[in-house]
Amino acid sequence: MHRRQTDDYDVLADAAIDDEAQNDGDGGNDADEEPEVSAVILTEPTHYNVTLGDSVRLECKVSPADGTVVQWTKNGTMYFFGTMKTQDQHATSYTQNQLISIPANSTDLLIKNVTIADSDTYKCEVLQTNRVTVEHTLNIQEKPKIIKFSASNNGEVVEGSNLMLTCVVGGSPPPQIIWSRDTGNGNERLQEKDGEFSINSLHIKNVKASDAGKYYCYAFNGVGNKQAEITVVVKSKPHVHVPKAIINSAVNVEAVLQCSVHDAAPAHIRWYKDGSLIEDTSSQFTVSTNGHHSNLTVTPTSDQDFGTFTCEADNDLGKHNRSIELVQEPVVEGLDVDGPKLTWTIHSHQPLEQIELQLRQMSAEGQWKTINVPLPDIRTHEYEIIYPLSEQDLEPGKYEATVKVKNEKSWSKHTPPAFVDIEAQPQLIQHASEAQPQLIQHASVYRGNSGNSIRPTILSAISTTLMYLLVRML
Repeated sequence: MHRRQTDDYDVLADAAIDDEAQNDGDGGNDADEEPEVSAVILTEPTHYNVTLGDSVRLECKVSPADGTVVQWTKNGTMYFFGTMKTQDQHATSYTQNQLISIPANSTDLLIKNVTIADSDTYKCEVLQTNRVTVEHTLNIQEKPKIIKFSASNNGEVVEGSNLMLTCVVGGSPPPQIIWSRDTGNGNERLQEKDGEFSINSLHIKNVKASDAGKYYCYAFNGVGNKQAEITVVVKSKPHVHVPKAIINSAVNVEAVLQCSVHDAAPAHIRWYKDGSLIEDTSSQFTVSTNGHHSNLTVTPTSDQDFGTFTCEADNDLGKHNRSIELVQEPVVEGLDVDGPKLTWTIHSHQPLEQIELQLRQMSAEGQWKTINVPLPDIRTHEYEIIYPLSEQDLEPGKYEATVKVKNEKSWSKHTPPAFVDIEAQPQLIQHASEAQPQLIQHASVYRGNSGNSIRPTILSAISTTLMYLLVRML
């Protein structure tokens, strides 16, 4: 078909030459012919931006239109001579659904279902002695597409190794890429501190467990956008966590020791007592493991059943352990402040014998002052103590405070210190018989390693030096 159209074009051209020769043979009476009317192109050169798959009509409006013949070329290759096609529309660069045509009663060029290959320069030329042309530029725009989004080792990396994320994108104009990750609080854009960026890749060195999660490649180019995600798993040696490092119990009182394992790789959990492996068949101990959590149930029958119990987890990358002390002495925890009061919790299945609150002034290497806190009247195994400081306890100044407790077995360890600030503040109090200023003390108490003190309201005048103790049985 292509060859036949070309041959037709040659025949027409030869016929035109023969007619011209015959007219010359008649004497060449050019004076009797009407002068040629030159056509003009009314269309201005235009830059067309068209989205992939759409249609576009390249305009070439001429005047006068009657009898005017135009030809369309693409980058120097002729497409149409008048309305006659000079290129096969179904060549390898085109699909069956694409059509290039001259619309009826026009000299425009219509391209349907445009492809990236159609991006080029198109020229419309009027075929006459004084030829005139107009050139259009066609730019095919394509929404971004993510061709491939991959991670090294399919996204499974070992802690301490390097991670490479690669996002291959396409589109016209070429898309830009934004990298982000799911932090648990939303999608957060990655910064230079998070890794090394190249054109289409992200390199994270010395991967940490916290680098695990979903990563996103977001491509955009002004025509559209596209996003893809990939999940990164960081394999690491186990990290064992125990909620309590010391637990009080008593003979014939069941105690449950707990541990959990944080890792991305399967781990095997074992329990030890004083360095010896506790076998699964042991009748004295019961091990219950569910996934990353493991409990060891112990019911001591003698003093020898107390001691150090260790939870150990291991996988292909290493091992880790944490120990729990099972003891009979009291366990004191949570020494805290609440305005002018100190609070702490005592765990003891054995009867309490003594509670000591010890304070030492911090301005100098002073001596410890011991306050014997009254024992609770009711026996239980967990006590919440609330002890208010009064102006009778301490002189103004800053103090370090700690607590230790004794039961029928032994003394507990000292608690980590809290820090107490006792301030003296002058305040005028009017009496009926005299008007003399008196000092009323108030206390502010704050935790150790804290930059803020908790300052209570001024204490009411205390008529007695009695102190009180609140015990909440749990």
